[in-house]
Amino acid sequence: MKNFKTPVSRLAHIFKNSRDQWKQRTTEKQKRIKSLEVKLRDVSESRDKWKQKAKELEQALQQIKKEQNAEQNKKGEESSETTNNDIACQQVPIVDGLALLPPDRHMYPLYIIRIAIQLFTYCLSSLRGSEKTFEIFSQLFAIPTPSFDSIRKWVLRLGLYELQREHEFRSDWIFILDHTIELGQIKCLLILGIPRARLQETGYALKHHDVEVLDIEIMEHSTGEMIKQKLVSLSERVGTPVQILSDHGPDLKKGITHYLKDHSETVYTYDVTHKMASLLKKELEKDEHFNTFVKRITSALKQMQQTELYFLAPRKQRVKARYLNIDIYVIWAMKILAYQEQDDFSQISATFTLDKQALCELKNILDSETLSKLSTLVEKKYIDEQAITNEVTKCIGKEVFEDSEATILQLANVGRKRFLEKLGWLSDYKEDIKIWFGIVQLIHLVEKQVKSEGLSKESRQQYEKNSKEIIVSNNRVKNFKEQVVEYLSEEGARIPDGQCLIGTSDIIESTFGKYKNFSAKSPLKEVGKMILTIPVFIGKKTTDFIKTAMETIQSSTVEEWAKRVFGQSNLSKRSALLNPRIQL
Repeated sequence: MKNFKTPVSRLAHIFKNSRDQWKQRTTEKQKRIKSLEVKLRDVSESRDKWKQKAKELEQALQQIKKEQNAEQNKKGEESSETTNNDIACQQVPIVDGLALLPPDRHMYPLYIIRIAIQLFTYCLSSLRGSEKTFEIFSQLFAIPTPSFDSIRKWVLRLGLYELQREHEFRSDWIFILDHTIELGQIKCLLILGIPRARLQETGYALKHHDVEVLDIEIMEHSTGEMIKQKLVSLSERVGTPVQILSDHGPDLKKGITHYLKDHSETVYTYDVTHKMASLLKKELEKDEHFNTFVKRITSALKQMQQTELYFLAPRKQRVKARYLNIDIYVIWAMKILAYQEQDDFSQISATFTLDKQALCELKNILDSETLSKLSTLVEKKYIDEQAITNEVTKCIGKEVFEDSEATILQLANVGRKRFLEKLGWLSDYKEDIKIWFGIVQLIHLVEKQVKSEGLSKESRQQYEKNSKEIIVSNNRVKNFKEQVVEYLSEEGARIPDGQCLIGTSDIIESTFGKYKNFSAKSPLKEVGKMILTIPVFIGKKTTDFIKTAMETIQSSTVEEWAKRVFGQSNLSKRSALLNPRIQL
């Protein structure tokens, strides 16, 4: 105590407080240790429980297989034939033992995690809808029910694991890249890949499980130099591609062109869908007839929405990239003209009635006495053609009616009259529609060929052979066909002899479309964490893969990645600004 200059009474108080704080900390640590011991015991019991259940199910599975084999052998002795229905009835779906166990540091078994992810990404259920689905099935089966927040975390963890995992280094990768944007200034560069060797298995019409997500880059601005650097860094990781596909967006085209200066062996292909849309836009953008045609369709659609003619209305075009689906209007117009030529409008209305306008038009073919007789039938309604035929025959006589039967029935046909009111204007574009339809046929043919058979040096000859069946009588259609042939010649010339590569990037457009189903459910449509859903529904995800992902990536890792890549989201900014109560 001699070493302390502080009074003893003050030191005693300090030492007492220090001792009390030490005791409090020790007590809290003991409680924490006790809690962890209890949790460890519960986890161990849960693990032992699931292990025991897995073993029991595996034994049951073996027993079922033995019984099935014995039953099949017995039936084989009785009869040499077994129907497909019998085989189907013998199959008993059993979950494999691994799926019954939870991943490390998880409470739910793997099969629940896998089902939850598939409900969200494959069935396109919302997160809360997926939770409700589990609640329904839990009433029938003894399965746990994860919360919507757990499902979201599983999806994001699996997506981040897929995004960050190493891909095989190969010399035959095919890169497919494009941008997607939402509200806000951020855009996303997505690069999908598929080995050329795998095309023999998958074909050229790729599906989501055929490709892999090689990279996702979030950027505020996209320049040609940035695209080039991204391709260079990706090539160093996975290998130089044999082909790159894109839609020829300005920044993408510039970056890929710069990249090809150092990689001349790589083939750069212009996606056939976007190329055809570009040619179609060039052909129709300044066509006044086509522009007025589209405007009148839009007007007719609004007029038909609440009428009996709505079943004849065309499907709406997409707001963006209208020239990618202009065939909707052209093919619809062709079908409507064919419907008009059939001269059967009973689906619109089966009734007939003569009005004053019909009598005025009949003045050119009927005398005044006959018109006077018909005037007694004005505004009367008849349920069908036979009813009005009988009534008019009685009124003006059989011989007079037979001479003008077709004209009278046409003018009295209520369905025909309603059709001509709303859609009769299509006849003014009949010749133009035939030209546009010829162009659409040429586009459909080249897209079908390239998307199903790929792109090669022989694509041009194959297209010219296939297009012989299409009647090309108009100069505009001939010129358009020449442009299509020129495209196939240019793109085919870049492909090495004897090889056939991909000619469409539809798979990446489909990927963005599916992603936007998820982002549309977000409070704000901005590029954010939900971009991780793309790697989830791309490629094949086995039970082992999901297990490794759940054990490798933690929820905190996802949050750190999102904070580093996106920073503070617009939703959190808005919440911070608008959520506090305003004092009035």
